[in-house]
Amino acid sequence: MQASHLNKIIFYLIFCFGFGQHAYCQIDTKEIHKADLLFKSNRLLEAEKIYLLNLASASQESENIKYKLAFIAKEKNDWVTELTYLSSIQAQNATPEIAKRIAEIGEKQQVQGFQINFLNQLQWLYFAFFPYIIGFLLLLAAYSFLILLNKKRKNRHIKPSYITYLALFLIGMLILTNYPNFLNFGIIKKDKVFLREFSSSAAPVKIILKKGNIISHWNEQEVWANCYFDGQFGYIKTDDFQGIN
Repeated sequence: MQASHLNKIIFYLIFCFGFGQHAYCQIDTKEIHKADLLFKSNRLLEAEKIYLLNLASASQESENIKYKLAFIAKEKNDWVTELTYLSSIQAQNATPEIAKRIAEIGEKQQVQGFQINFLNQLQWLYFAFFPYIIGFLLLLAAYSFLILLNKKRKNRHIKPSYITYLALFLIGMLILTNYPNFLNFGIIKKDKVFLREFSSSAAPVKIILKKGNIISHWNEQEVWANCYFDGQFGYIKTDDFQGIN
């Protein structure tokens, strides 16, 4: 009975692990190629229109497109849009080079949340060594699974705690693998945004956010979203910020 439960748990977690990844959508490669040619010939505004039309469906090309959109925003002197695209890339594939540019923009515009810190360094390690980390953890999981199968084959007693530990280990792997997708950040895109105590325009204002501030958000309902910024929890309107990832 315990072995049967073990098999069900393993199958369910592997199923979630496999199908929890983003499916790649087909994109119009001709349009992307056309935009790339326009970009190279410095026809940036024309290229930008095509990139924006294809960004949502271009899963495999999204990072390259965001780099180019960030460059176009920089050329337009639109620092909020540049910051948004660079932060979006950073959330999915953190690198020191992007972090430095983001910190530079944040310092120049005097907005909080973009300084390089210890968490950034952990993110760099996570993305740089991700295949090795996951490979090592998979080997540990496979080794543990083989031990339990061997016990089953020899009709030896399997403690329920062993199954629980393996299940928790696999759940931890699932969370680690999808770590970037659990983060919901946004950048304030208006000059003055009110963080309110509850979801109403009549609610008291806790703090005032300014353009470029980075916030954590979740639980979007209609026009309001829960928000965290600088130790304060509250509500802001969903059209006051641009989601990063």
